[in-house]
Amino acid sequence: MAKKPEYYPDAQRLYVQERLTFEAIAQQLPVSDRTLREWAKEGEWVERREAFAEVQTKSHDKLHKMLGLLIDRACEAIEEGKDPNPAQLNFIKGMAPSLVKLKAYEENALPSGSSGAEEKARAATRYETVMEEMQKTLQQLGLAG
Repeated sequence: MAKKPEYYPDAQRLYVQERLTFEAIAQQLPVSDRTLREWAKEGEWVERREAFAEVQTKSHDKLHKMLGLLIDRACEAIEEGKDPNPAQLNFIKGMAPSLVKLKAYEENALPSGSSGAEEKARAATRYETVMEEMQKTLQQLGLAG
């Protein structure tokens, strides 16, 4: 157990946040699969992983909603012949690269199976809608290439 103080934090992070399997972690760290399973049981890693995924999903849903609202406001301003709020546009522009990572997370984090496939399809649709609206707004403002 001398390895625990040295490798436990990394092993827990890889399992909880990176969603790696015990086998994959054992390949990266000099800790056996069996030891990892013991640590996971003691540290309630499964529960921590589920809680982390839930927080991530809620945060991503809020980000989608926020971006959608900001894009709607920018589009409304343009339609009214007004200049959109520059701070909002900068936020939208800054978030564009993050949406690619968000899509990858959603596709990999959602459960498999028929209900998981339906959730993945809904997430992809939300993502595509937000990206299309953002791209359209950025083009209208001359901020996209």
